[in-house]
Amino acid sequence: MKHVVLLKSRAGNYGGLEKYASRIANAFHERGAKVSILTTGKTLQSEFPIYSTKTFSWPAFIRMEQFDHFTKNWIEKNQVDLVFGMDRNRFQTHIRAGNGVHAAFLKSRLLTEGKAKVFLCKMNPLHRKILELEKAAFENPLLKKLFTNSHMVKKQILEHYNTDPNKVQVIHNGVEWEEMHDDFNNWEDGKKLALQEFGLNPEHFQFLFIGSGYLRKGLDRLLGGLSQLKQKDFHLSVIGKDNNVDLYRAKAVQLGLKDHVTFFGASEKTRLFYQLADSLIIPSFYDPFANVTVEALAMGLFVISSKLNGGYEVITPENGTVIEDLLSTDAMVNALEIAMNHKKTPLSSSSVRNSIKYLDFSNQMRTLMDSCG
Repeated sequence: MKHVVLLKSRAGNYGGLEKYASRIANAFHERGAKVSILTTGKTLQSEFPIYSTKTFSWPAFIRMEQFDHFTKNWIEKNQVDLVFGMDRNRFQTHIRAGNGVHAAFLKSRLLTEGKAKVFLCKMNPLHRKILELEKAAFENPLLKKLFTNSHMVKKQILEHYNTDPNKVQVIHNGVEWEEMHDDFNNWEDGKKLALQEFGLNPEHFQFLFIGSGYLRKGLDRLLGGLSQLKQKDFHLSVIGKDNNVDLYRAKAVQLGLKDHVTFFGASEKTRLFYQLADSLIIPSFYDPFANVTVEALAMGLFVISSKLNGGYEVITPENGTVIEDLLSTDAMVNALEIAMNHKKTPLSSSSVRNSIKYLDFSNQMRTLMDSCG
């Protein structure tokens, strides 16, 4: 029996990467493999053996080194056939680079924070440690396969590191397409409920923004674009957290958007907001592949994305539009105007949803397992 070891720090969390780790573990198990998980901190109940190590809560760069040391020692002491990494470790036979390329992320910060901030980041011990681990992982001669969730990330890896292109394979993020069936079918009822609960105008076009860390996610650019729209019959729901949320609220007021934007903070009602919205906007300055891209499409929303979100690769003229230049207000306004001509209807939403049926998790996971051999 093949022994597969998954490397994922803080697997007890349950974000997008943790969700993928759980699915990947189950997929290997279904293929007859013995699965072990190496992680840090608290763990969730699992049918697979989980080996966790304690690490310092601070500083983060020491914590990363501790986890890497733990995985190295564990692998050396145990019989392992395949090491599947989802974090930043020096050695694994297979990597899913869901975090993208840190070197490219730092470069993208030039667009929002300037050269001085990027220079300071490169001097920061945490960023230096991430870059060190990233280089060691991507250039390790024992690496057999490097999976990226977008062609954008593949290109960045080959630009920044000496990695064999033949080892890199693009598999776009999967989505709970089948599992979202009932919520999609009931979106009209959900929309009525949301309009009533939040006191919103049923005649307005409903934009949606989901993301934490508003600067990287491009909320400032979005607010600027909305303020320039000639049509004013719209509303934007902002979901997610940011330490400077009050500054963005003030910005919305300053731009004359007080009655057009609502900040809801973090919410567990994401499906309800998908039912409410006509269009999701992802004006990110760096996203390897934002999961909300395919989630929104699976819920029938017309999606606007920047080219710095790898998820833009699954967008077509029928299901969304791409912001050609994120720094151009005209480009943002143009994308918003295109979206406002695609108000969600039963017919249009079904067409959008069906356009990404091929990205159902079952299909994407099958491709991943086949590629692992």
